[in-house]
Amino acid sequence: MNISPSIFREYDIRGIVDKELTPDVVETLGRAIGTYFRRRDKKVVALGHDCRLSSPAYAAAMSKGLSRPAATSPTGTVPTPLLYFAIYYKKFEAGVMITGSHNPPEYNGFKMMCGEETIYGETIQEISASSPPAISSAKRRGKGPTTISCPNTRNTSWA
Repeated sequence: MNISPSIFREYDIRGIVDKELTPDVVETLGRAIGTYFRRRDKKVVALGHDCRLSSPAYAAAMSKGLSRPAATSPTGTVPTPLLYFAIYYKKFEAGVMITGSHNPPEYNGFKMMCGEETIYGETIQEISASSPPAISSAKRRGKGPTTISCPNTRNTSWA
């Protein structure tokens, strides 16, 4: 599988739906992001997605990649600030938001947090350099983080 280096931007990972980002690519990225989190002892990841048509499938693929072999929770459709709020308020160890943000509809991508810090710049390049052997060995050892969905606000009380 070829992953285009152009998807690794300064402030997010972003590409064209079904060309640069496919469910298989997203799952692989989930393993790379999960490896990054595990190396920093982050095991609980809040995962949210926006309302783009590709986001639910990407959320499922990201969850699968992040949490292998741990159990995952269903994801919810939330705005990006709500995911950030959940990380601060609920003290999640890390977070991934699947969002195309302000970009045209043919794009989608991922914004990430490790603790209360946004992942950007050289750190995104570090994730892009994650090697498949490192991902595979982490998966075999069963060290996947637990993925918790960022719940839909219609169904959840934050109190």
